[in-house]
Amino acid sequence: MNVLILIAIALALWFWWSSAQSREIAVKLARGACSRCSVQLLDETVTLRKMRLQRNESGHMNIARWYRFEFSTSGQDRRDGIVGMLGSKLLSMHLDIDMEELPH
Repeated sequence: MNVLILIAIALALWFWWSSAQSREIAVKLARGACSRCSVQLLDETVTLRKMRLQRNESGHMNIARWYRFEFSTSGQDRRDGIVGMLGSKLLSMHLDIDMEELPH
């Protein structure tokens, strides 16, 4: 019984650590995408929107997480962005903006 409790605690700690690492990477990726597009990342944070198990390119199961963030093109608007992560790797990135709307 004690071994099962220790395994459960270890799994919970691993999940917490993995989630914190993934979120930290997602913030850096969102910040980089906003910088490249010359827009402002608002609140300097991301929010977990969705999570599921998904196979990586090697066929191994991994946790896929999608994070939402907000950015502004002018300081007056709020727009959405999405960062998709598979483990610690970028899966997808989307900013709700047209190229014509980017600041010059």
